This record gives sequence, C-alpha cells and structure tokens, in this order.
Amino acid sequence: MLSVTLYVATSLDGYIADKNGGVDWLPDPSEELLEAVGHQQFMNSIDFIVMGSRSFKKTLSFGEWAWPNKRTIVFSKHSPLPSELIEGVEFFDESPSIFMRNLGESESNKKVWLFGGAELVKSFAEEGLIDECIITVVPSKIGEGIFLDLPYDHFQLIEEKDCGEGIIQKRYVSVS
Repeated sequence: MLSVTLYVATSLDGYIADKNGGVDWLPDPSEELLEAVGHQQFMNSIDFIVMGSRSFKKTLSFGEWAWPNKRTIVFSKHSPLPSELIEGVEFFDESPSIFMRNLGESESNKKVWLFGGAELVKSFAEEGLIDECIITVVPSKIGEGIFLDLPYDHFQLIEEKDCGEGIIQKRYVSVS
C-alpha cells in the first residue's frame, strides 16, 4: 500500500515560505541539524517525491537538481519548459486521487514524500491522502507569505522532538 508523508518546515506562525516564495528564514542545513531532524533517514525511506510546479521551479533556482536518484512527480497544468526536463522528473496534470490510484496500480508498498507547496498539500489533505505529517517548526516569525493550511483536526500528534536551537519537530498521523 502506498503511504504519503508530508515532510516540511514551517515558521512559528505556520508559513512554509515568505511572500516572495523565499525560504531564507530557514537555518543553514548543518550536518548536526540534518541529523537532528532525521533528514537522511527520511530520504532513505522514501521512493517518490511529489511537488507542485512552483515548488519545483523554486527548487530548480537553487542550482543542481537535489534528488537525481529519486523519482519526482511535479503536478502542473502546463507543459514543462526544455530547461525543466530533468531525468527522473515527470509531470502530472490530474488530481491527487487519480495520481495515487495510477501509482498504486503500478507500485505497491512505496512511500511518497509530499514536498509541497501549500496548494498541493491542501489538495492531498482535502482528498484524505496524507497518512503522516512531519513538520519541523523553526523559531522564526514571517508574518506573511505562503501558509501551510493543514486541517490538523484530521491528524493526531504522536511525537514531538526537540532538535536543538529552538527547532521542534512534530509528527502527526491521519485519524481518518
């Protein structure tokens, strides 16, 4: 059975990006911090990455593709530009439930990382497709930007971990 995990960082006030889509408010990912939040362990556990088109474009702006060994699916209503054609990256223009049904027919016992952005997370949540949320809360307030609009009443907090430097990681599982 496929499982979907939202793995994301937010500000104290619940934003995943500033008003320009920037993430400069995130701390530098030191080895110690990545270990504290279990990043490599999580990456080793996933089979697919799913993201929206704006998250994909933002990730591309950082330079070299970060996940060449992970199959990545980008939800987009538009055809990719030639510069966006990367080996291992596919584009999908249907609903999350159709995607999960299609993926479930060809793949089983796989774990999907729901990378973001906020609109795609909301679509997955509204369709009841998120099994687990791992949310790393960074001690910064942004005030405005792209808000993580997650229906927390559909999830139960099962773990809260202090990662140091004021960073808290919360793990939720679906109760529906």
